[in-house]
Amino acid sequence: MKIINQYSFVLMAGVIWLGLAAFLLRDGVRTTDILALAALAAGLSLAFWLLRPGPSTLDENEQVMERIGAGKPVLLEFQSNF
Repeated sequence: MKIINQYSFVLMAGVIWLGLAAFLLRDGVRTTDILALAALAAGLSLAFWLLRPGPSTLDENEQVMERIGAGKPVLLEFQSNF
């Protein structure tokens, strides 16, 4: 398993969240610290939901070639789970 893969965001978000929790809670638990950690967790969850890879909207090879030939920039992402 490579270190950088599709789960890297989840791992880094967890490390960041735990690091901030250790920093904020070193002097005891306060309401503002809990709210900050909850806001960070919500923000990281939203970022993951918005940035997660999904299935292609193009079904056929011809549709892909039409998009490429239309003169507009096209982002192609190749991914393998192996």
